[in-house]
Amino acid sequence: MPRITKPLSDAEIKRSKPKNKEYKIGDGQGLFLVIRPNGTKFFRFDYSFDSKRKSMSFGIYPDISLKEARDKREDTKKLIREGIDPIENKRNADMTTFQDITEKWLEIMQNEWKEVTYIKAKGIITNNTYPHIGKKDMKDIQRTDILNLIKIMEKKGTIESANRLLNYIERIYKYAVTYNIVEHNIIADIDKRNAVKRPTVKHFPALTKEKDIKDLMQSIDTYGELFKADVSTVYALKLAPYVFLRPFNLRHLEWKEINFEKKYIEIEGSKMKTGQDFILPLCNKALEILKAMQPYSFDKSSFVFPSPTSNLKAISEGTLNQALMRLGYKNSMTPHGFRAMFSTIAHEHIREHGYHTEIIESCLAHTDTNKIRSAYNRDSKMKYFEEKRELINWWEKWLDKN
Repeated sequence: MPRITKPLSDAEIKRSKPKNKEYKIGDGQGLFLVIRPNGTKFFRFDYSFDSKRKSMSFGIYPDISLKEARDKREDTKKLIREGIDPIENKRNADMTTFQDITEKWLEIMQNEWKEVTYIKAKGIITNNTYPHIGKKDMKDIQRTDILNLIKIMEKKGTIESANRLLNYIERIYKYAVTYNIVEHNIIADIDKRNAVKRPTVKHFPALTKEKDIKDLMQSIDTYGELFKADVSTVYALKLAPYVFLRPFNLRHLEWKEINFEKKYIEIEGSKMKTGQDFILPLCNKALEILKAMQPYSFDKSSFVFPSPTSNLKAISEGTLNQALMRLGYKNSMTPHGFRAMFSTIAHEHIREHGYHTEIIESCLAHTDTNKIRSAYNRDSKMKYFEEKRELINWWEKWLDKN
């Protein structure tokens, strides 16, 4: 027969005296009065959640009365029955600003998303919400506050990011509703189809004419002298034409991803848009640029091109865009444009180098657009390695002669 705990009384609590060691007196159903050697008395609730034993404080006696502690016990038991961890719920209740709740949600999503997805999502959210509603209590945020964020982004021309932001905010509110931080998901009252303009399909500006590419390469070589730029920006810009990685992968390139001995870059699938591991052979010029960068960041940062403000971060998304604009390529070239530049020239000169579309696309880490065929042809990261190396060596010579 289970042991029945005799409920506490106020008189018993008042009579309890401190001892040499901390001890507790039970009230039943997980509630205890804990008495410390210094005379402090507080209520503690012990419970089990997800097969783990946990404890939480209900407050110091007599600031919290026995009746209030029992009421808290019942409220807490109700949360447990609803599948909510009381400690997590209390932590969230103490953090009620939009930024507080978003940081907590992002912490959870970091374990669920690929690294590239997490970094992009965090950037969109923090850059476009924190300056405007970050310090606001979530209970005080109105639909018009959210719509104003969208209007600001539309004026900047970042329509696609505005759509994503609205979806992220909706998920953040669902999280807040789950943990009783807010009572209602205000995004549910917004007609998302009409709240955000539909993005127009646009291609990234890129230079594809030989003379224009020659001028660009010369401009890149003189960028550091002309603008006294940060060393990460100078060398990232120099490397971009020879590796034509997606901008995210170039900015977040890590020293551990570079194999100097075997002359290639190896990036895990978690950082790739395709989700697949990727290996790109390096030409001699690319190796020279990377070795020139080594003294500046190899022993100081995991990133090849760390931010000038912190070695713990990579250079920002706008860094290379800004560099190209300063060189006079505002509407004609972007960091992503180096990919189109390589693809266009490589396809135009197939008869010269001898490698067809499949090899070119493999260098760009593009997956097969035929979903059925790609499902049965899950390529090894080393597939076409030697062919890619020869094509990239041809590309180096083509760039240098132009």
